[in-house]
Amino acid sequence: MSDNLNTAMPENAPVQPPKKKANAKVIAAIVICVIAVAVLVVVLAVTGSIGSTETVTDADGDTVRSGKGTTEMSVVDTDGTVRTITTDRSLLTYDAILAEYTEVMNKLKTDAPGFTKTQYQNLPTEYQSLGSVGNIVLPIIEKYVTSKDAADADVYSANNAQKLPLYDSEYGCLLTNTAKIKNAYCEILEDGEYSIVITLIDEVNPTSLTAGAASTEGTINSIFAPYSAAEMITSITSLTGCSMDFNYTDCTVTLVYDSDTKQVSSVNMTMNIDVTLDAIIADFNARIVDITEFTDFVYQ
Repeated sequence: MSDNLNTAMPENAPVQPPKKKANAKVIAAIVICVIAVAVLVVVLAVTGSIGSTETVTDADGDTVRSGKGTTEMSVVDTDGTVRTITTDRSLLTYDAILAEYTEVMNKLKTDAPGFTKTQYQNLPTEYQSLGSVGNIVLPIIEKYVTSKDAADADVYSANNAQKLPLYDSEYGCLLTNTAKIKNAYCEILEDGEYSIVITLIDEVNPTSLTAGAASTEGTINSIFAPYSAAEMITSITSLTGCSMDFNYTDCTVTLVYDSDTKQVSSVNMTMNIDVTLDAIIADFNARIVDITEFTDFVYQ
């Protein structure tokens, strides 16, 4: 037997790589951190906490307001038109919109700036079903309708808050129940101003707001001044022997204001009033559209 034993590995013997020890806890922690960061980025982006690169510009392309906190949404106007608007993320719910509208309108009453008020009506023929008494009733209604062209603009100096909505009240809005809102949204206009649009649910024969009232259970009189035509009603009922109903439908207010100063640029109030006689001669229906515009506000 040879004294020199060759103990070396054969040349072709496979080489075993060192085993890698995977740390499961470290990998799991990394995965959790990545997921958490991704979720945080999405949440902050949605809530507007991360600065957006969006901006609101005017017709010349100049930036008039930072786009931080804005988003786009689809809205349906009262005429059925569907539009895509830019809105403020903090004003997406009826509660938030009503709170903003109330704050701005109450401030308007407190500031009591000068303004111009124009009120007029029209009788759209597509809503007329005059029946057998149309030749009696319609001429009476027309006596209490003033066209836009014939309407006189009333110019009020500062400190005439009682002439602002709500009339004869220290408050500009008494609506507290969002269940009475049919539709509401806030649109950021091209010049950076905000436009709040609120449409109320229908109400039959609403009452006028009591002077100095701090609250109301009514719907229409919480924002609007119901169209008053007592003489018209008396004349028609005396001639026909029937009672008359006023159904206020799709009454809509549009408030345009500066979101920073809360100063108002314009208020447009449109009330659609469907006039009907009682069941004895229910073949008469007509609509009065009453529009009141508040413009040209002058703040001291």
